[in-house]
Amino acid sequence: MSTAPSPAPPGGPAPADPRSGDAPAVTPTVRRLLRRTRLWIAVVAAVLVVATVWALTVNGSRGTDALGADNPGPSGGMALAQVLSGQGVDVITAASLDEVRQAATAPEQTTILLFDSGSLLSADRLGRLGELADRLVVIAPNIDVLDAYAPSVTFSGATDAGAPLSPECSLPAATRAGAVTPGRSTFRPAEGGAAGALFCYPDDSGSFQLARTDSGRTAVTLLADSEPFDNEHIASDGNAALALNLLGEREHLIWYLPTFLDLADAGAGGQPSLAQLTPEWVTPVLVLFLAVFLAAALWRGRRLGPLVVEDLPVIVRSRETMEGRARLYQRSSARRRALDALRIGSIGRLASTLGLARTASVEDVVRASAAATGRPADEVRELLLDADPGSDAALVDLSDRLLTLEADVRTAVDPRSTHPRRPERMDS
Repeated sequence: MSTAPSPAPPGGPAPADPRSGDAPAVTPTVRRLLRRTRLWIAVVAAVLVVATVWALTVNGSRGTDALGADNPGPSGGMALAQVLSGQGVDVITAASLDEVRQAATAPEQTTILLFDSGSLLSADRLGRLGELADRLVVIAPNIDVLDAYAPSVTFSGATDAGAPLSPECSLPAATRAGAVTPGRSTFRPAEGGAAGALFCYPDDSGSFQLARTDSGRTAVTLLADSEPFDNEHIASDGNAALALNLLGEREHLIWYLPTFLDLADAGAGGQPSLAQLTPEWVTPVLVLFLAVFLAAALWRGRRLGPLVVEDLPVIVRSRETMEGRARLYQRSSARRRALDALRIGSIGRLASTLGLARTASVEDVVRASAAATGRPADEVRELLLDADPGSDAALVDLSDRLLTLEADVRTAVDPRSTHPRRPERMDS
């Protein structure tokens, strides 16, 4: 069965002749697509703007570094920095050794707080740092820091102390603060170097939480762990008092947390940069992945062009289409769907035979058919609406009953028709 061009809808463009060279594009244009989705585009843009502004104003103004002076989280040091500022101490944050050098204009009035959690400082830079102030407080030092400033101090492992520890030493800052919360790491005197350092806050195993030593003209205080000074524990026991005594001795405090800026400044003489640590094969592989992605995007994202109207290459008979659909219904056991298709055709023919309007409902057809044939309305309604075939045989029986009902209605409406034409039944 060949397709014929459908008439143009009211107010729409006229259909194109399938035999003509040009055909109207059915694929939506960019303008039409933007018009349909402009609301969602506006919503997504608004969400992105709000998220960007929030990230820049809120997250951008709050640090996330451990013991950072601008970090309000449990592991940050914002509480301690604000208390020191309230006591009149000029707290200056620094992210590189150059920034520390620029801020340390008066070494005799400056204390440097060093927390190198990433072990980014080399021995050479540690030596230069010790010359910038006469008070240096190092929190959670690594082995390089101990070698540079306190060779008489070594690590002693973790502690199992659960209760606050008393100072039990002559350091004024510790004796005034009293007991403090123990951290997880500890110190102990190195072999043959016990006389070179002062140790405070011992536990039952003979390990210490704090060590004080001199490195040239710089007094170096070592704290084994940062936990007593973070926001979560600073208010416990004598932690705040010890921090204020150690960091508030001088007018200026440089809060130094080394970052990768120190590695960039170090150059070839310092630790290797990120580019130097990257294997040589990484860059070619990334370039190859990018080329493959672009090629796949161009290949799969190409536009296939507009749809066109064409004549069917063959003529398909309506009976073949009907039988093919019936076989699909039978293969999937869709008996109810097949019966509904038969019912729709029967209801339409019954309404036309009875002279009902196009707007007539199924109930109108049921009542009119029952009145014309003398059958009970419930029987007609069950046949046209309610019956559900449970097998192929039941489906065939209901199909035959629909044909019989149509024949009876046609005979009742036109008594002169002694041999009414019955519609052709589709074999299942």
